Amino acid sequence: MRNKTLKWLSVALTPLAVIAGCSTGGGTTTTSSTSQSVAPIAPPMTITLDSSIDDWPAGEVAVGDEYYLYVRFSPGASITPQSNDESVVISLDTDDSKLTGLDGTDLEISFSPPRDDGRPGNGTRVAAFSPDGERLTIAPALLDISISPSHASEWFELRIARQMTSDGILPVNGLLGSGKIRGRLAMYNNAGKRVAEAPEFSAVLPQAAPNVKLVRTSLPSKSLGSVRIVSYNVLNAAPLDNPEPFSRMLRALDPDIVLVQEWYDTPADEMGAWFNRHLPISGRWRAVTGEGRGVAVISRLDLAPIGPPGLVIQPEGEDRTVRVMPAIAETPIGTMAVASVHLKCCGSLDSREDRLRIAESEAIATLIESETRDIGPHVRVVAGDFNLVGGKEPLYSMASSLDVDNTSASVAEPFVLGDNAMYTWTSPTSRFLPSRLDYAVYSDASAVLERSFVFDPARLSDESLKALNLNRIDAMASDHRPLVVDLRAP
Repeated sequence: MRNKTLKWLSVALTPLAVIAGCSTGGGTTTTSSTSQSVAPIAPPMTITLDSSIDDWPAGEVAVGDEYYLYVRFSPGASITPQSNDESVVISLDTDDSKLTGLDGTDLEISFSPPRDDGRPGNGTRVAAFSPDGERLTIAPALLDISISPSHASEWFELRIARQMTSDGILPVNGLLGSGKIRGRLAMYNNAGKRVAEAPEFSAVLPQAAPNVKLVRTSLPSKSLGSVRIVSYNVLNAAPLDNPEPFSRMLRALDPDIVLVQEWYDTPADEMGAWFNRHLPISGRWRAVTGEGRGVAVISRLDLAPIGPPGLVIQPEGEDRTVRVMPAIAETPIGTMAVASVHLKCCGSLDSREDRLRIAESEAIATLIESETRDIGPHVRVVAGDFNLVGGKEPLYSMASSLDVDNTSASVAEPFVLGDNAMYTWTSPTSRFLPSRLDYAVYSDASAVLERSFVFDPARLSDESLKALNLNRIDAMASDHRPLVVDLRAP
């Protein structure tokens, strides 16, 4: 532990406030042929939460616009902040005053706070302090707090909203108004001992906007001849008991192919019937399922399953059925091999869960290649819930040599429509911050990415929602948000 602590102290945390000219990114490039991000619909804000710090002004640790405060930091080694054996704590004096908060600290954000019994914890805890030192634990959603990336990295970006739905918890100046804020970064072991710290940082913020940012925009429509694929984790087969919000969301997106995860215990004919009932089209929807629990492919195009009923691997010596459903669809851009995937959840970098994700992704890529190598020219698309909360190796393994020309496939890099962030999962009651868990990998040798985006109606204006026949809370029927990919022929 001593060597690790010294490394944190001398390499990571100490230089935090003097990272001028740093050009080391968080790494959005996941393969040798990763697609360019599609710019957010809204005008660019100060910083984009895209797992890269390349867009940061040289020498700045904290910057802000009228809607958000942004902070970047490096723990000096690749970790997963929300699942780590030591806790990273950001303390903020949100109004640059010692008269408020606890010794000036008004807001504290703790990643992987230790459990009550001293064991390493996970998730994120947010607390506000009154002038008499009283600690008030608050939900991160009250300040729309996000961190990027969700996977292990050496650099992270944090975003904190400058509007708060509850009055009186934080001072009205600084973060929630205008003026200077100060902050400190430190690391603590499970016994609460500080093992590393960084110099204080500060920023002068402009006047905060009176309301949260809601964007007036329309949904990008499909171009003629393109194919729209939607990947959607539907949270424990929620459409069966609560079909209306899912129907409204999917009607607005108008997909050709839908890749679902967590649609449990529903035969293919019943799933197809759900789509034909709640998303009537000219023609009919077809669905294919297999032994991979909860994953399915549904399409308005001709569709057929490929491969064995279930993909079974033995990464730990016992049979494990991978949650994958591959299929062949005949599309306007040609034959397309698509697969809905749901990799092992949870864990952290180099954990058992991380190793299982790697084994699953390698097996999926091998299956797709072996089942499609003799079908002639085609497009390959693998999308779904990758649960990328450890290392990025599962994504590397999936993309490597997946393309039809035996090169690395490309990874779509979608922003949330109307926002400058990349997340696909969010739960306002969870101890985990919004995360990017869902990915789409496609063969750039045989298809062109026309656009990609993540759809969260909560970011849109009332006018936009009315035009789309959506309610602001429709997406909350699941904890994931739909990932949309439009592909066209080269």
